[in-house]
Formats: sequence, structure tokens, C-alpha cells
Amino acid sequence: MWKTIKNLRESHGLLQAAILFGLLILVGIIFAQKIELSSVDLGRHLENGRLVFENTDVLFKNFYSYTEPEAEFINHHWLGGVIFYFVYLFGGFKLLSVFNILLAIFTFFLFFKLAYKKAGFLIPAFLSIPVIFLFSERIEIRPEVFSYFFLALTWIIFDNKNLSRKKRLLFLIPTFILWANIHIYFFIGLAFVFFKLISDILPEFLKQTGVMKDKINLVFSTFKSRIIDFLLLISACLFTPNHIWGLLYPLNIFKNYGYQVAENKSIFFLQNLMLNDNFQIFKLLLILLIISLISSWVILKKINWFNVLFSLFISLLALFASRNLALFGLIALVIISHSIKPAIIFLKDKLIKLYSRFIILSELYLLFLMIILIFGSIIFLIFDYSGHQSVIKGEPGLGLRSGSEDSFKFFISSGLQGPIFNNYDSGSALIFGLANKEKVFVDNRPEAYSSRFFTETYLPMQTNEESWKEVADKYKFKTIYFSHTDSTPWGRKFLTNISLDKDWSLVYFDNFFVILASKENTPPEIIDKYAVDGWEFRDMFRKLSNTTDLKSQFYLADFAQSFGYPDLAEEIYHKISITYPRNERVILSLAYLYASSTDRSSLLKSISYFERALKKENKVPGAYNQLALVYWHLADYKNAELNWLKAKKINRQDSNALYYLNQVDNLKKRGMLPLN
Repeated sequence: MWKTIKNLRESHGLLQAAILFGLLILVGIIFAQKIELSSVDLGRHLENGRLVFENTDVLFKNFYSYTEPEAEFINHHWLGGVIFYFVYLFGGFKLLSVFNILLAIFTFFLFFKLAYKKAGFLIPAFLSIPVIFLFSERIEIRPEVFSYFFLALTWIIFDNKNLSRKKRLLFLIPTFILWANIHIYFFIGLAFVFFKLISDILPEFLKQTGVMKDKINLVFSTFKSRIIDFLLLISACLFTPNHIWGLLYPLNIFKNYGYQVAENKSIFFLQNLMLNDNFQIFKLLLILLIISLISSWVILKKINWFNVLFSLFISLLALFASRNLALFGLIALVIISHSIKPAIIFLKDKLIKLYSRFIILSELYLLFLMIILIFGSIIFLIFDYSGHQSVIKGEPGLGLRSGSEDSFKFFISSGLQGPIFNNYDSGSALIFGLANKEKVFVDNRPEAYSSRFFTETYLPMQTNEESWKEVADKYKFKTIYFSHTDSTPWGRKFLTNISLDKDWSLVYFDNFFVILASKENTPPEIIDKYAVDGWEFRDMFRKLSNTTDLKSQFYLADFAQSFGYPDLAEEIYHKISITYPRNERVILSLAYLYASSTDRSSLLKSISYFERALKKENKVPGAYNQLALVYWHLADYKNAELNWLKAKKINRQDSNALYYLNQVDNLKKRGMLPLN
């Protein structure tokens, strides 16, 4: 019998290696998505890396913009740009993709190793799949991934009992110097060290008796060297171009934010606007984290202060900003594994008394189950791309998405000139693509501009024609260079308005950008050569839609609708529904498309599509609000009110539902609507 048990134990090692390899492959698959340069920060990071040693203004000023060029800017991620730029020089965007994938895989491996050392293999293995899916929230190439890596490295150094104080500092001080120059999340590393210190101080402080002053003096003398170490790490973060201001920047970055960024919003705000399965994964992991901490306290009869404090810290960060979901998942992997282990051991000890071989066999079965789950996850990802696109949201592969740089080549070769008006999303791409030949109007760094710039200039000019003309006269725009992938209401409104403006001529569009030239400020020969009229627009549009990927087809459909070609949008949506019959987004897209019409038959079609979409995804208040408006236009006031009530039930603070329900109540009181 014991020989059989020994053989089973040996087989565990091989299975564990296969499972870990499968998990790392899963991370690689999720991160192997092509770069969408039109809406990410990567272009600006690369340009930072190219220019930082030539012109140090990129470290301190709003260097890339002509609107507020002297505005102070603390470039907290400049070294990340240098690293990305050198990788780019050696192998272009494809090598950047490989670098990002490998860094993500290695970072996950380090967190898994931390969890493994605290709880064995099985617990972190089963937790890893939801954590990896949550990790997919931040797949873009950005300096943030270095923060994940440095946090894991710091944790490993702290947990290594064989390192002396001197050796620990020898590793940590250079790490924090690098970290403070690569990404603003160095403060999370400082918080980690602080909570490690506090978790040791608290038990010692609580068991002391006597007056407060004596207790504080005793604790200080006991932990004096640890406190000094913490202060040394804080001092290490001063070694940046901005010194004390760079150190304090995490506390001040949001003080001048005039633009609302989705990733800085809470999931409770975003879940009412978009479908994202990761929000549910986060909630489940958060509940499991709380349960694990409670179970650890109940079984061990003591509080692990570090796990509690660090869990509270990262949970609050994730609750307040969706950008922290991935980091929460990686940290939760370690803390849940550690905290839930006593409960697992307790249950295992109870069972092992009944039948020891059963435990070994059950572990073997669980390992096989884990392999099945990994294969199932890979198959899910394959179907996810052609269906819901909850995880694989971009085009699978390495490097740039096809055609990402075409608009830059057109702009430079066509003879078009600035001043350029561009939107927030496109700023970083233009900074890279135009290689500083033209300054941008704005880019995706709200902290680099005054809040008044966004609230009084950028937003009004896109929704109000008078504001647009006022700003256009002020800056004498010659070109509009706009990423039509912008899904904001003001971005969509601007595209609709500018498509009707006779002072501007459409000269270019592709899967990502649209370029218009001022008829007044552009040489006539350029307008004559490149102007795109209605028939040419349709021809170019259909060629693009037939040769691009699914995500770009959706972008093109939105662009066509905004630019006054709803029939072309309808064509694409129907083509998508045939090619990708499981795709749920296309059903909702058709519903919104038909809802925008004034034709009765189209409005009736929209109701049918809304009902189909809401059978599968019934937690989107925006869809109910739009469906209610359709019913209202059809004079079906009862169903309109019913759908606004459904929207309010999902989100009691939904402003649209509350506004319209208030209007309905007022009309009823005035006798203009039936009471029932």
C-alpha cells in the first residue's frame, strides 16, 4: 500500500509542473493581443524614451501640446519609456509584445510562487484561473506591469528569512529607485513595507502595559532598525528628476483632473455602462478574501495584521478604480491562499483520520480536474473571441494591429499641416506617429492640463457648435485628426457635427482615424486630390470592412453611423451576425442603430433586438433607458415607464431613469398621461 502511495506522490510532481506550465500558457494567450495604438499610452512612452536624453522638458512640462505647453507635468514613468524604446529599437512592436507577454508571465509566476510557499500547490492553482482572467484587465504595454513585478520582487525579498538586514536593503534600495522612476505605483511598494512594519509593531504594542509614552518608547527601541529601513526606502524614492514632488505625486495626481477616465471609475459606476465579466470575478474574489481572513482568525485565534491591512488597502484601491482590479487579483492570490490554508488543513485532518489514502487520491483527482479546467479555459478563450469577447477583446497576435500607422504616413506625405485638433484618445498615438513634427491639441494625460482646459474648452467644443467655432478661430485649426474609436458621447456628437460642417473636407479615414482638412486653411490642390465624397466614402468603407478584424468592424460601424451613413453600419452589423452568430454585442448594436431612427418600422425592429439582447444581458440600465425612449416615441407610455423602472431597479442612482420617471410623474399629475 505504501509503495502505491509513494508512486502517487511522485506523479503529483509531474502533474503540478504541467498545471503550472498550463497556467503560464494561459497568461501568454491572454496577453498575446495586438497593440491598438490609437487609444493607448504606448506611443507617448516610446517618444519619451527617444527624447528624454535630448530635451529634459519632457520630464517637467507638458512638452507635447501646443495648448498648454508651459503647464507643469511630473513625468513619473519616464524610465519605463526608455526601456520600451530600447526594446522597440531592437525588434519593433512585435518584440515589445513579446517583452510584455514574458514580463506578465514572469510576474504571475512570482505571485504564484509566493502563494505556493504559503499554502502549497492546490489552493493557488485553483485560484489562479479567475486571477488570470482578472489580470486580463491590464494587458496593454504600459509601465504599470513593472509595478506588479517590483511588488512581487519586494514581497519575495521580505519573505526570505535567509537575507540579513544589510542584504535586504542592498536589494530593496535599487529596486525602489528604479520603481519610482518607472511608474507611480511605487507608493504601493511603500505601503507594503509599511504594513509589514505595522503588523509586527501592533502585537508588540498591544501586549505592553503601562503609560502610552513608555509603550511607544519601548516599541520604537525594539523596531528602530526596521523604522530606519522604511525611511531609507522612502528616501530612495526621492532619487527621481522631480525629487520631493515626485515622491508626493501619488497624493496629488488627481487634484487637477478635469477629465473623467473610465479606468479611474469604480466598478459600481462602470457596471451600469458596460458589460464586463471581470467585475463579477472581482466581487467573488473579494468575498472569498473576506471569508478567508475570517476563517484564519477563527481557526488560529489570532489576527494576521499584515494580511488584513494589505487586503483592506488593495481592496479599497480596486473598489475606487477599476484600473486596480488586476493588481488586486495578483495580491488576492497570495493572501487568500495563505489565509484559507488553516481551514483547508483543518478539514483535511478530519478526513485523513478516516482514510489517509483517500486524501492522496483526492489530491490526484483535483490535479486532473485542474488540468481539465485549464484546457477548458483555453477553449473558452477561442470561442470568446468569436462570441462575447469578455477576455480576448482585441485581435490575437503580436505587434500592431494592421493599418495602425497608415494615417501617419498619409498625413506626412499629403502635405497637410497643423495646428491639429485631435481628441483625447488619439494624443499619444500622434505624439509617436508624427514624431514631434506637429504638436497635439491634447493627449491622454489629464494631469498635464488644467482642469479648466477640459471643462471649459475641450468638452464644450465637441458638443456645442458655437464653442467649436470660437476655439477653432482661436487656434486656427488646419487639420482635424480624430480617432473614431472614441466611444464618448461628446466624441460621437463631434463626429456627427463635423460631418455636416461645410468648412471641412474629409480627406482620409481608416479603421482607427479620420482626417479632415480646413477648406479655408488648406491649399485647394490638396483638397482636390484627397477629398472623399459620398460614393468614394462608401467604396473605401466597404473595402475596409471586408478586410479587417471583428473589433475594427465595430469601430467602422460606429464611425459610419456617426458620420451619417447608418445603412453602412447596418451592413456591417448584419455581416458580423452571420460570421459571428454567438456575438451578443452585435444584437445590442443593431438595437441602438434602429432606435436612432424616426421611422416606425425601424423603431419596432429596435424593440425586437433590445428584447433579444436583454434576454442574455439584463443588467444594463442604459439599454432599458434606450428601449423606454423607443416605446415613448411609439406613444406606448406604459412600456416606456416600465423600462425606466427596470433601469432604476438595477441602479437606483441612474440619472436618465430618474429624470424621465420624474417627467412621467409630472405629466400624470397634469392629466396628460393615464395614471395606469
